[in-house]
Amino acid sequence: MMLGFLININQLFVTILLLSLITIYSYVKYKLSYWNRRGVKYPPIHSIFGNFKDTVMFRKPPGIVLQDIYDSADRDDPYIGFYIFHKPALMLRDMTLIKQIMIKDFDVFSDRMFGGTNEKDSVGLINLLSINQPRWKYLRSKMTPSLTGQKLKKMVPLMLECRNPMLKYIDDKPANADGWKELELKTLSSRYSTDVISSLAFGIKTNSFDENDVAFWEAGQKILAGPKRGIILLTLFFLPEISPFIEPFMKAPAEFFRRVFWDSMNNREKVGNKRDDLIDFLLTLKNGEQMSNFKFEDDNLLAQAVAFYVAGFEASSTAIAFTLYELASHPEYEERLYNEIKGIVENGELTMESLNEMTFLDAVLEETLRLYPPLPVVDRIALRDYKLPGTDLIIKKGTPVYVSVNGTNRDNRYFPDPIKFNPLRKKNEEYNFTGCLAFGIGPRSCVGQRLGILIIKIAVITLVMHYKMSFKTDKANILNPLTVFTNAADGIYVHLKRRTNKES
Repeated sequence: MMLGFLININQLFVTILLLSLITIYSYVKYKLSYWNRRGVKYPPIHSIFGNFKDTVMFRKPPGIVLQDIYDSADRDDPYIGFYIFHKPALMLRDMTLIKQIMIKDFDVFSDRMFGGTNEKDSVGLINLLSINQPRWKYLRSKMTPSLTGQKLKKMVPLMLECRNPMLKYIDDKPANADGWKELELKTLSSRYSTDVISSLAFGIKTNSFDENDVAFWEAGQKILAGPKRGIILLTLFFLPEISPFIEPFMKAPAEFFRRVFWDSMNNREKVGNKRDDLIDFLLTLKNGEQMSNFKFEDDNLLAQAVAFYVAGFEASSTAIAFTLYELASHPEYEERLYNEIKGIVENGELTMESLNEMTFLDAVLEETLRLYPPLPVVDRIALRDYKLPGTDLIIKKGTPVYVSVNGTNRDNRYFPDPIKFNPLRKKNEEYNFTGCLAFGIGPRSCVGQRLGILIIKIAVITLVMHYKMSFKTDKANILNPLTVFTNAADGIYVHLKRRTNKES
């Protein structure tokens, strides 16, 4: 009797297990048929990871995975579906649709996927990069005046102060018999960017090229470097709904930034001196009228300075490094840029006006940002059901919508011979975005893009004026799979050699 009972129990267990597996299988199959049921093309999918298996296995960064999805569509497909694990998402491939959704119908797509609603990460996520409506609109209206043309002009002298430590750092490096020095560009540019942003956003002077003064630079490393930080960033970008259950983005360096920021704010308020930087502007917001659901106080103020720092540390340093890498690989463009710089600044110091005169430099930066966008993805989320113009497709509320910046920037419909670095290429009238989408698109494009361009320009001008460059390695083509940003896994190496007085 007992034996029969046990057999029945085992049969019941097996039956329940089989029913559970069948239910799970049916559920997964149904979830992964979302785009098929709507007549939308999609690339082959993994039953667990969707289209992100290579990212989960750390084989490819998400920017390249999204580019692969983009490229898997037929040439003239206006969009393609894909899956983030089991979550359906839509990628736009048509310029008219991209502009329609990101600009004209911004009211439907004003929120981003990035960051989710993790309010416990007040330092890392309560900023223009990740905050959503209605607070985003208010915050944008308050922060945009911090970067007007007039304010940026006043910041140029503060940026110029950061050049000499960088030049000394290079000059102190040992050279070979022919005078050439090997340097890793991302380390160089991130130290320079750190000094600029710490001055502009935190109101303090640092020298990240001095090993006794690297606290700010190391804080940036703690935010973005390492496998653990990579996993956190990937989660914030593609699975933000679970962000409340993981370590806050800014946990590691938050106390460091909090101490430095409030020391600077309190000292500035006490002394009353003006420096024309972000601290001055944030003090004005702190002492001004406040909105009931967003007050410029405590970590809400700190978060704005941290956002400036993170954007400058990563985006500016990446663009500087890849610009120099391409110039070192193309000596004809390096020489042309050197001659343009020499012709404009030889009789005076760099000014906003002289920076704006350098049209070939603009073309070089535009081409670099096309090939190496620091953040290779633009994301939005539908706030209500939306019928895609010219189609029968309904984008359901809550569906993520993406633009692959790598995909569009390397699409030969817009850029003939798209892999080639060619700053002389004719501008495509249909694709008329500043920075080739590197700073986003529409009202949610990066509010600091003009500041970022200035930081990049001053660094590139300084180095091209003082050094010749030569190509060292092709490691820059091996992208780091542990980050959403465009980064070379093993660094970007070039050789630099001081220009002689005769050349200068």
